Amino acid sequence: MTTDVSRFPQFLAAVAALRGVGSMDRVEEWQQRLAWNLSDLVALEASLPEALPLCSPPIPQPGFSVARRPGGALRDSASALAAKVRRAEVGAGDIARSALEAARDWQHAKIFIALQEDDVLAQAAQIDARVARGEDPGPLAGVPIAIKDLMAVRGYRMTGGTLARTPKLMDEDAPAVARLRRAGAIVFGVTNLHELAFGVTSANPHFGAVVNPRYADRVPGGSSGGSGAAVAAGIVPIAMGTDTGGSIRIPAACCGVVGFKPTYGVVDTTGVLPLAWSLDHLGPIAACVDDASVAFEVLAGLPDSSAGAMPERPPRLVALRGVFAEHVEAGVARAVRLLEGLAHDAGARIREAAVESMRIGQAAQFVTIGTEASVANADLLAGDGSGLGSDIRLRFELGQCFLASDYVKAQRIRRLVRDALIDAMGDADAILVPTLPCAPPGVGQSIVSVGGHALPAAGMLTRFTSPFNMTGLPALSLPCGFDEQGLPVSIQVVGRPGQDAHVLSVGRWLEKLVPADALRAHDQTFD
Repeated sequence: MTTDVSRFPQFLAAVAALRGVGSMDRVEEWQQRLAWNLSDLVALEASLPEALPLCSPPIPQPGFSVARRPGGALRDSASALAAKVRRAEVGAGDIARSALEAARDWQHAKIFIALQEDDVLAQAAQIDARVARGEDPGPLAGVPIAIKDLMAVRGYRMTGGTLARTPKLMDEDAPAVARLRRAGAIVFGVTNLHELAFGVTSANPHFGAVVNPRYADRVPGGSSGGSGAAVAAGIVPIAMGTDTGGSIRIPAACCGVVGFKPTYGVVDTTGVLPLAWSLDHLGPIAACVDDASVAFEVLAGLPDSSAGAMPERPPRLVALRGVFAEHVEAGVARAVRLLEGLAHDAGARIREAAVESMRIGQAAQFVTIGTEASVANADLLAGDGSGLGSDIRLRFELGQCFLASDYVKAQRIRRLVRDALIDAMGDADAILVPTLPCAPPGVGQSIVSVGGHALPAAGMLTRFTSPFNMTGLPALSLPCGFDEQGLPVSIQVVGRPGQDAHVLSVGRWLEKLVPADALRAHDQTFD
């Protein structure tokens, strides 16, 4: 598309005519929204990337496994809970009834779109019956796991968080959900989300705005806001999310819990409503790294390794600066540097690096997600789009404005950035960057002020997460402290493609260094 501001109206009017949009009011809204990303688009237009297009990041070879600390090291961990169920020390029915009671206590938070209590209790009864027969239900025996309402769940209507489509009753699970069931998990309802997973606040206009259980005046993040809230409220130890620009890690950071986006392609996304095919990931939001690890093993089809070990040596780490040190709130920078200092004192080798090509990465993400999302949801724009929330409709419409040349150039930039990140990692085990450059914004807050700069809140929340969607690298979000207001700060641990095990191991090692009050117990939440 043209980046000549004077030609914007003519270009957008031509697109509107081509797409059959008759209202000039829509064109004016497009122009206002595109102005937010004008500098990114100008950078894209001026760039001359030499890399080959990256249509999809490489899928790692199977056979790797996750070494994790023994279950029970953290109170109420999923692996500890499952171990008790497998030994018949605790009944799955007791766990299910406790979780249902907690869900009722949090009904006002709009965490679930649907939760079938009879179905939950029936699943628990089946697990208890299997244990009574001497069977082993699996590594997630009796663990309640909430599912984002973007995935097919047998017996539930999949809404995608929208009323623009008639929800269809699912007669079978998405493969990822089926794996959780086979591992003994109790599928615990479907969670609320930002409409069609295209946003970061989870202020859903159709099913209600999700409330952050720990910081009620702050957004819970999105798009997997219901899943993050379900874990933060202590209803479930694990919830499933999707991540296209940060939608697992952003709610995890806003709610003060753990979120893991695996390597692109490791977890099957069949049966999941697509937003942007080459950016979509599936993964867990969890109360701790241990819980994220056991969920990931099941989702990726890896063998149970509940007696895994910690890393044999302190990790080698790369702290990314450059773009990742710009427009960062002082409280966030302070908490991240504190954890880096604790890691250094514990024996980690840390060096600093910068990836300058990251400066045009945001443009590549913006063009890719917009283009693919508009195609994935083209049926919703075939009419007047009135069934969509206003923010989602606008984003889908803008995705129709990019040229094929814009899209191809964006794919070449993705390859360039991915290779640069891997080069920057060198011989290190992982990269460290903040998850969010700012504290969770207030509910309804559209602008964040950092160092005298007024910046769009939505763009701020995806700045440090989306680079690892467009490059497909595994990324773990881990709480690492609080800012001066007492709001949560999280750090990302990022690894090479396919080295999810290393990322989780480093995360587990870092988690032990985090000040105790950075990981709040379930019973310390408040409404």
